[in-house]
Amino acid sequence: MNYHTELGAVSDGVKRARDFDISYAVILDEITRADISQIFGPLYTAIENRNQTLIETDDGEPIELDEDVSIICTMNMSDRTVNELDNAITRRFAMVELDEYEDDDRESLFTGWIEEELGDIPLVDSGDLLDLFEADYQGINHGSEQASRGRIMRFGPMHYRDVTVFLREALQDEELYMDEPEEAVGQAFQTFIVPRLLNSAAFPQIEQIEQHYRYLDKEFDDFDLSPAVELAGRELEAEQRQMGSYE
Repeated sequence: MNYHTELGAVSDGVKRARDFDISYAVILDEITRADISQIFGPLYTAIENRNQTLIETDDGEPIELDEDVSIICTMNMSDRTVNELDNAITRRFAMVELDEYEDDDRESLFTGWIEEELGDIPLVDSGDLLDLFEADYQGINHGSEQASRGRIMRFGPMHYRDVTVFLREALQDEELYMDEPEEAVGQAFQTFIVPRLLNSAAFPQIEQIEQHYRYLDKEFDDFDLSPAVELAGRELEAEQRQMGSYE
């Protein structure tokens, strides 16, 4: 029986960096969603002892960690599993918090996505949609005058691109929302924004999410955000039942 050595992501990165004399990075996205111990295995000790051999190739070449290879892990700080990170990880990695986008940069992102996906579709007013994105983002990340408890959680702007992509498809399909663009916006928020908020929300945050979208639904007359309100409301009722406090 013959065995063949197959390089993993990190060992392959080391070999590429060595063979081509380049810097190389291995990126583990959303690391809190994975079984970290299973992913890293021997890397735990190799990170602290760079002379430790990770693996030998079929040619007998030892593969060790190289300073030209970076291991970058990303995580969502609003995810509750961040607090459950393995101590072996927090001991071996520098924890770097990335700041949110500046206002002008974020607005440029929103405007670009709206123009790219909806610029030739006049069914939704681009200015009103931009205002909705901004109001939603600000309310989630910084709170509003209507939210006495302040911010809900940290939430990045990239999610809103999914909204514009959905709207482009939905507003060009006669069987979907071509005749009801205001409902398409609400459906997009129900599908791409609210579930991602609820996924990492504790009970007080779920209350805030429901109140937040109820306010936006009243504030933006040209859009029907009731689907987003209803989804948050159902989740709130489910949490209240579980806690025995539903009336």
